[in-house]
Amino acid sequence: MSKLKSIKALLAAGALLAIPASANAQDVVLQWQATALGEAQYEPIWRQMVAAFEAANPGIRIEPILVPRADNWTKFVTAAQARQAPCVVSVPVPTAAFNGYLMPLDEMWDAESEDYRNVWSQSAIEGLRFEGELYGLPFYAGIYGEVYNRALVEAAGLDPENIPTTWDEYFVWAKALTKNDQWATTVLAGPTDTTTRVLLSWIYSNGGRAFNEDLTEATFASDPKSLEAIEKYISLFTDGYAAPAPATLNYNEQTILFAQQRIATMRNAYWGLAKVRGDNPDLAKDMIVAAPPANDPDARTVATITAMSISGNCEHPEEAWSFIKFMNEPEWTVQMVTAANWMPLRNDLLDMPEVADDPIIQSFLEMGQTALTIPLSTPAWEQIASRDVVEAMQRALQEPARTKEIFTELDTVVTQRLNDL
Repeated sequence: MSKLKSIKALLAAGALLAIPASANAQDVVLQWQATALGEAQYEPIWRQMVAAFEAANPGIRIEPILVPRADNWTKFVTAAQARQAPCVVSVPVPTAAFNGYLMPLDEMWDAESEDYRNVWSQSAIEGLRFEGELYGLPFYAGIYGEVYNRALVEAAGLDPENIPTTWDEYFVWAKALTKNDQWATTVLAGPTDTTTRVLLSWIYSNGGRAFNEDLTEATFASDPKSLEAIEKYISLFTDGYAAPAPATLNYNEQTILFAQQRIATMRNAYWGLAKVRGDNPDLAKDMIVAAPPANDPDARTVATITAMSISGNCEHPEEAWSFIKFMNEPEWTVQMVTAANWMPLRNDLLDMPEVADDPIIQSFLEMGQTALTIPLSTPAWEQIASRDVVEAMQRALQEPARTKEIFTELDTVVTQRLNDL
């Protein structure tokens, strides 16, 4: 059995696997726990990166800890409560910070040059603050764009070089792309937070907001632009332009429908394109990516953010910070894009030769410069995004005439949840 297959077997069995490093007794050893370490496409990158870091920092050794995605949080909490958590971790920032499991990074962040701090957008950094303190540095993101099937666009008599930029233009395309057993797109209302990610992208494309600035109030229905966006998004289904059974559709089902060419557009992140290419290699060169159609000058898209943080009981925070900075250097973040299909949130990669000639990556990076990041800085986010919003979407799709009432009720429930913390 190969080494990689052995690792996968241990992961499948739910084992927590530490890969020991050959360290001298006087070396600083930093444990690093992240679900990304178990991803086959990322393994060659992180092994090369760790070797380069250790060569540049001979007194520091990295001990990667591979953990199944489903067990990541439980393993971390168990270790954190025993004061034995790995120094460098990738965990949900708001919840971990709320429970006191992470170390504030403001002192180290503020010591960096202004040029370095400006590498990331304000939204990306603010999204990793909890109660005003910074608890992570962006690692990678899922930036949501609109993906089109060129062949289906051309077959409908539409111009793939003139992608819709407004809602009105997109709905004209949606009508043209819907026929027989083919639909323009999907409305996602399956029981995962992907439902909320895509819904927020519609809200942001209308200049709306679903929460107030200090996260004490939900405004899905009370913000007129937010409510307008929700109703418009739902109308894709009620008007017949979206695939049936939206309550059963999540990220995976959407990419399968796109790969099967049963939908012509999908709202998805860069990793969704890799999934489509795996399911249908013939579409590899037939996908076009553009910013989601907008209805407001302040239109944004949404980006999910995965961070690297330092645990609260780390004995070597300065060394841990240097490693987090190292893994975010352009050399490694560009490889994350080209090999692992993960999009960094650095805004200084657009001119790098590895991505300069790739229009799809360029589109995602450009959208990421102004994207609004999630999860929002509240430990209630998982409940809100994976359950509360999903339930509201499912009810509104069943009774679209009651959309305002349903989302007004959602505002009440979520506002209470935000203020119960």
